[in-house]
Amino acid sequence: MKQLIKFGLILAVICMVSTLILTVTYEVTKPKIEEQKKLEEEAALRAIFPAAGTFAKKESGGIEYYEAIKNDSLIGYCVKAVGNGYGGYIHMIIAIDPSGAIEGLEILQHQETPGLGSKIKEIRPGDREPWFLKQFAGKTASSIELKKNIDAITGATISSKAVTDSVRATIDKFLAEINK
Repeated sequence: MKQLIKFGLILAVICMVSTLILTVTYEVTKPKIEEQKKLEEEAALRAIFPAAGTFAKKESGGIEYYEAIKNDSLIGYCVKAVGNGYGGYIHMIIAIDPSGAIEGLEILQHQETPGLGSKIKEIRPGDREPWFLKQFAGKTASSIELKKNIDAITGATISSKAVTDSVRATIDKFLAEINK
């Protein structure tokens, strides 16, 4: 019986030490991870709206977005969106002009299946941007529809649908919010 208590206490100490190590590691790396995410988001903003000189972060009705500004004039918006894909959430940012036409789209984070759903970010040889995402450029939210004017990724229709539906819903909600 004494040996059972001894092993139980040893196991409890090991668990407490492991928890402490994990907590300290999390707290030490958290600011670095947040800074890296911020840098990736800034790079995505520059990639999808290169004409903008600066971006002003805003929030309205629970929607996070950036105003794209050039020479003190508003030239568009960059709106954060989240879709529910096959492997989890797909975080993206959408650039739209003031009339609501899509300027660009960038995937910030996803956990889609490698070789299938991950093709939402695939760049074909000779291209500079993902072929799936560049299909959205110049279209309005109401006009985008999978398999009509947006080609789905073969074998990954859930990922394709998640991005398409999220883009449409986010832009519609955003435009309704700022046009109040």
